[in-house]
Amino acid sequence: MTNKEIAKCFSELATLMELHHENPFKIKSYSNAYLTLRKLDGELSVMSDKELDEFPGIGKAISAKIRELVTTGQMEALEKYRSITPEGVRELLKVNGLGPKKIDAIWRKLEITSPGELLYACNENRLIELPGFGEKTQAEVKARLEFYFNASGKYLYQKVVEIIQPMIDNLNAYSPELKVCFSGQTRRKCPVIDQIELITVRNENLSSLLIEFGEIIESDVEKLVLMLNNGMQVSMILVDSQEYGSRLFEYTGPTEFVKKAKLMMKSFQNYASEEELFKNNNLLYFPEVLRDNDQAIEDYKTSGKIPKLINYEDIKGVIHNHSTWSDGIHTLEEMALHVKKSGFEYFVISDHSKSAFYANGLNIDRVTAQWKEIEQLNKSINDFKIYKSIESDILSDGQLDYPEEILKGFDLVIASIHSNLNMDESKAMKRLISAIENPYTRILGHPTGRLLLSRKAYPVNHMKLIDACAANKVVIELNANPLRLDIDWTWIPYAIEKGVMISINPDAHSKAGIFDMHFGVYAAQKGALSEGNCLNCLKKADFEVWLKS
Repeated sequence: MTNKEIAKCFSELATLMELHHENPFKIKSYSNAYLTLRKLDGELSVMSDKELDEFPGIGKAISAKIRELVTTGQMEALEKYRSITPEGVRELLKVNGLGPKKIDAIWRKLEITSPGELLYACNENRLIELPGFGEKTQAEVKARLEFYFNASGKYLYQKVVEIIQPMIDNLNAYSPELKVCFSGQTRRKCPVIDQIELITVRNENLSSLLIEFGEIIESDVEKLVLMLNNGMQVSMILVDSQEYGSRLFEYTGPTEFVKKAKLMMKSFQNYASEEELFKNNNLLYFPEVLRDNDQAIEDYKTSGKIPKLINYEDIKGVIHNHSTWSDGIHTLEEMALHVKKSGFEYFVISDHSKSAFYANGLNIDRVTAQWKEIEQLNKSINDFKIYKSIESDILSDGQLDYPEEILKGFDLVIASIHSNLNMDESKAMKRLISAIENPYTRILGHPTGRLLLSRKAYPVNHMKLIDACAANKVVIELNANPLRLDIDWTWIPYAIEKGVMISINPDAHSKAGIFDMHFGVYAAQKGALSEGNCLNCLKKADFEVWLKS
């Protein structure tokens, strides 16, 4: 081991001990050892015990730990603290600016155990109430987390578009002939992107135009690689204008789709647009968002038909939203008026239930108080309806979070798991199916609990889950938050086959969160969801029929 590697072990030990409230004098001695060891000239791995003991600040205890590291590659004390600290919490310690004191509060009081969960909590406004935090600190934590994720090499689709699209618009405004656009995973609207690719027409001024966005770190006649100022790496494919369509088709991918499509084409090269490429081969244009969907591709090959995909404009109501009654940023009235102004016909408020103490969940008295506010608002807002709902925690035994007399007072109940996520498949399925079979459950919320790039889904048998929803007439949520997109789009075709409706819900904790339904729609399109299979595409009158069914 190098001196720096040995020193880092002592730094990690000191940090973990501070996280676990250990002896501050020991913590300081290990921190000082880190500072001393990383600056040494001689190699620790070849020094004798006597030589180690002679260094200021390195006593026999630290010397013994160095020798342990050199001879075994491990330090028993460090392994002990690693074993009692969740892996995701240790990862949080790597985020610049998040020290042990902040992480201690986040872990112990909010039960957050990974960077992704923390980012999700920032988006849901949960850090503000923590002692020593507040709105400004929450914003700083969020910014540091986003920088951390940018440096990891994998990104949410939403984040890529948010950051890269303005650059694309700027370049195309300078010269429309450049025709810069996304290709690859981003153009196919994959939920997670591990390679950001653009395509553009060759132009002698391109390099000078890119200077304001970052540094070109690789360049040849076919491609250049741009390192953006925020650490993201972008590949730009350079093509001639007369072959733009052919190359865009090829680089949009995925590889398997391109191979299959070429077998159906008489000619492939030298098309200026994708539309022209498909038309001249007597093929209907196959949407890029569907090109990962094997079932849609096979249907296209046999029938020549393309499913009519859902669009954002098809959505008539906004289901699953939070307000200041629980952990939202805006009041119930502010949320409802924003939704009405945005052109929707109805709004379903689904604040957290009483077990979600971390999210200011509603006890029974607050539930009834919220119902009164909803009734008053419905009298004052014309041509619009607010429906009484709750995101009821599915408890460990599969029961919902309120007694029957309260559950039956809601217009609909969304049942979700938020706690005790460390389950095997048997436990998860028993818990979920018990909730699905509850007569008051109308929608199953984010069914696998995943947070993309952050927290694995708890294991479920998707076919059995969907079958249970079909048998009990329960709708499955496609949670549109870009960190969730849960249910995964790959299971939408099976849900359609079984007659299970999907509801594209923003899980909005602010007015701005309503916009997330766009990302839910993109995921639904990948699963070939149509307007007829989506619950909140029902007009208000039809939605009320469904509520009473």
